[in-house]
Amino acid sequence: MTHRAGRPHEDLVAVVGRLHDETVVNHLVNWLTPMKQRQVTVTGERGCFVADTLTADLTFFANGKIASEWDAISKFRGVSEGDMVRFAIAKPEPLRTEIMGFRDTVAGRIGEIVPASEGLETLRVADAITRAAARGTVELIP
Repeated sequence: MTHRAGRPHEDLVAVVGRLHDETVVNHLVNWLTPMKQRQVTVTGERGCFVADTLTADLTFFANGKIASEWDAISKFRGVSEGDMVRFAIAKPEPLRTEIMGFRDTVAGRIGEIVPASEGLETLRVADAITRAAARGTVELIP
């Protein structure tokens, strides 16, 4: 965590964690760079998905199936690059979607809004991360 731009709150927070099922996660929240970047990357056995939440793009990068003939580069790079697929998905206007979700919740309709309990859990984890970063310690979150 760092304070560089004179703001009262942190400008950059980097977090690495391990979930109960041993899944490794990492987050980088960065207000210092001059460009916006909002991506979620999920890596699995056959490749990784990258969801860009600014452009509403979803891309799959497959692990390569062709072995490298150049031993030195294969040791350096790890998994080889395979095919890349960008999926065509609906791209609704985000503010309209948010307002419609709020409307549906107020009207008592079950929608895709995150329940308050999950929002509260997210805040609890974010608070624990901020406290641990300020102290420079590891935080175990039950």
